[in-house]
Amino acid sequence: MTEASLEDLASAAADGDQAALAELLRRVQHPIYGLALRFLGTPADAEDATQEIMIRLMTRLATFEGRSKFMTWVYAVAVRMLIRTRQRVVETSVQGSEQFGRIIDAGLGARDYTADEAEYRLLCDEVRVSCSYGMLLCLSRSLRAAYLLGDVLGIAGAEGAAALDISESAFRQRVSRARRILRQVIDGRCGLIDQANTCSCGRQIEASIEGGIISVGDLPLATHPRTAPPDAIEKIAVEIDAVVAIGSLYRADQFEAPGRIWDRIQTEFPSLVGG
Repeated sequence: MTEASLEDLASAAADGDQAALAELLRRVQHPIYGLALRFLGTPADAEDATQEIMIRLMTRLATFEGRSKFMTWVYAVAVRMLIRTRQRVVETSVQGSEQFGRIIDAGLGARDYTADEAEYRLLCDEVRVSCSYGMLLCLSRSLRAAYLLGDVLGIAGAEGAAALDISESAFRQRVSRARRILRQVIDGRCGLIDQANTCSCGRQIEASIEGGIISVGDLPLATHPRTAPPDAIEKIAVEIDAVVAIGSLYRADQFEAPGRIWDRIQTEFPSLVGG
């Protein structure tokens, strides 16, 4: 049986089909959560934001007119809500690319644990995701939204501009500005981008533990359920052209929305989604 498209499900759900609405929300919750996690930086904050976004989608579904792909519309609704959310502690603690770069430089350890794959794989992965998502927090919210839409999600041009309610020219300028800021962090540092660079995830492990950035007994990002296995990170350095395609690094992790989100939606809206 052919799986119904999101557009067909949206149309049916808008007409009152409860099963279609439930299926629609189940299928979009994971990409929404992934966007929220990249935007806010922590699973707990992303979880709260995802639930709020899904509720907004339910109440705004009738406004989807089918002039774009349904997921493009979903991302537009989501990113506008994310921009308006209150700033969290993690986000306010990152005070720009220069400060973030200095933290990376100061954290370089003499020993590179990356080579000890079996024992330190999860620690390296926690450092990698924490650091790369921290880079995103160096961007202002407006630049972060444009960068995630354009370079990570591939929603560029008129659709990306419409999602942020700005001109195409302004959208391109924001993406370009975001790339320049990210370049300030990664150039000459990130070994994932260029293996000749000095920083590796393994060299940041000791400083990250000492600074309380990661905890050996609690690795929420490295152990986070994913909807698909991560792409081969080691291939990125070969495949990408510096910062323009660093989006490949962010696309590598397809995190799964925690089941608690769907459970709460069912509990709070049983008449809509058949809880």
